[in-house]
Amino acid sequence: MTEYQKQYETAKKAGEVKSITPSYVEFKKKGDTIVGLLRGKSIVEGQKDGSIYNQYLVDTDTGLVKFALGRATDREIEPLLKMGHTYAFTFEEKVALSGGRTVNKFAVVEFGRPEVEGPPVDDNIPF
Repeated sequence: MTEYQKQYETAKKAGEVKSITPSYVEFKKKGDTIVGLLRGKSIVEGQKDGSIYNQYLVDTDTGLVKFALGRATDREIEPLLKMGHTYAFTFEEKVALSGGRTVNKFAVVEFGRPEVEGPPVDDNIPF
């Protein structure tokens, strides 16, 4: 019989556990940047208007984070993002559009070598 609780306690004491619960990060000011390895994304329905957007899951130096970039950025970059690749996501500005709407502008940069070549991020991994 496997003793999962005992194995967990032993691993915890040895410092051999890693949290896979992401923290939510919100881009608030120009220059806010998240840098890390893209692990996945999920499709989210907005509470206010029912609009659909993506939440991205990124492994950073400080642990797993999740964040949204907005529908406009999703449409622009989604075909290019690949899991297992490293990216820097930087908030540039909020731009006012006609009709009182706004759009957030981001700079997204890929760098380094992929951890593993993965499928495009459109595989809809829930988290």
